[in-house]
Amino acid sequence: MIGRIYAQKPSRFGDVARALVVLTCCLVAGCSHQSRYGRDRSELKHKTVPKDETAIRLAKSAAMSEESTNNDDDVSAVSVLFVNGTPITVNDVLKWVRSDLSEMSRKLPPREYQQKMLEILTRQVRSEAESTLLEQVARRRLQAEQIEKIEPFVDARVREVINKNHGGRQARYEEWLRKRGVSMLEDRQRIRRDLLIIAHLQRSVGHKVAEPTRREVEQFYKEYRAELKTGNRRRMQLIDIPFGRVDALGNRLVPAVRKSDAREQIESAQRRVKGGENFSVVANDLSRGINSSKGGDWGWVSRDGTRERWKPAIETVYAVPVGGVSSVIETESAFFLVKCTDAERSEPQSFVEIQKELIGKYKNRQFDVLTRELVAKHYSEADIKPLNPGRFLRAVVEAAPKPAGFSS
Repeated sequence: MIGRIYAQKPSRFGDVARALVVLTCCLVAGCSHQSRYGRDRSELKHKTVPKDETAIRLAKSAAMSEESTNNDDDVSAVSVLFVNGTPITVNDVLKWVRSDLSEMSRKLPPREYQQKMLEILTRQVRSEAESTLLEQVARRRLQAEQIEKIEPFVDARVREVINKNHGGRQARYEEWLRKRGVSMLEDRQRIRRDLLIIAHLQRSVGHKVAEPTRREVEQFYKEYRAELKTGNRRRMQLIDIPFGRVDALGNRLVPAVRKSDAREQIESAQRRVKGGENFSVVANDLSRGINSSKGGDWGWVSRDGTRERWKPAIETVYAVPVGGVSSVIETESAFFLVKCTDAERSEPQSFVEIQKELIGKYKNRQFDVLTRELVAKHYSEADIKPLNPGRFLRAVVEAAPKPAGFSS
């Protein structure tokens, strides 16, 4: 068994499947995948890095929790996790999250960063192990001659990413990858692997998803309605340009940022957004806030759910229409540019209004449950080394970016 570290949360492939099902519907009958992309043998060697002892103690705690399940007394770090003989290295995990962790390490208090970093890396290790295992199964069970059918969908997905997240500019996409130490080939391989896995999941469990009865949909509506009764909320994107001697989290800015320089930055951001550039791209480039690496996406926000510094931005997002962008907001310590990307009604729509949507959500939930059951079955049959995957997590934590002010 792969252990509790991979059983804590639902598989990510239920959500991915819903996004990619249109692309993969013609692959359900059978497809394959090229052999797992090669890795440099040098990656398999453990590298000595400065140790963040607090974070490592947290990871060791996770490793110890695995011990009772796997009867593995050794909780020392190991730099490679093998899934049916396929190696997953520390870099295989970190390369997709290293840049975001580096930014978080500069902006969050050390203890908060360590906790969030461990949560992210635990999910990422589990995700990489799931992907490796499911790719192996898919390659065995789907027909090799269908591999060519995947490529047009890989191309389509890359174009979608460029248009949605990088303002339609491939050069920006390539630069975004370069900053993360990921090649275009690696990103295409990741997308191809996900498509292959979704084809396998659709073929294996998709046909088991049944049409719900009216009674089941009505019961689901009651649950759904209860979940949505959380009051009026808005979804916000924010470009945050601090000035003065401290940043958004109270960390010292060296050198201090002049107000005039910050104003130039926010006005540049405003011009680019008005000129038609994607808000997420501009936020990635210019914002210095806590969610800048996510395109400034704060997700759902409410008036009573944030610190004083950001209250002017929160109030503004309630004043602009969905899809609208504010004018420049000036506070005592920052300039903001706010976009409202969505709004949630305080009262859910009636059953009749959203019946079709409810049926889709109900079937998606079935698909998620069936997917988790299938993944658990694959894990029960897999050869995982070391027996305690928390040991590999420790190695990943040791190699992750350190908190601000960490001394080696």
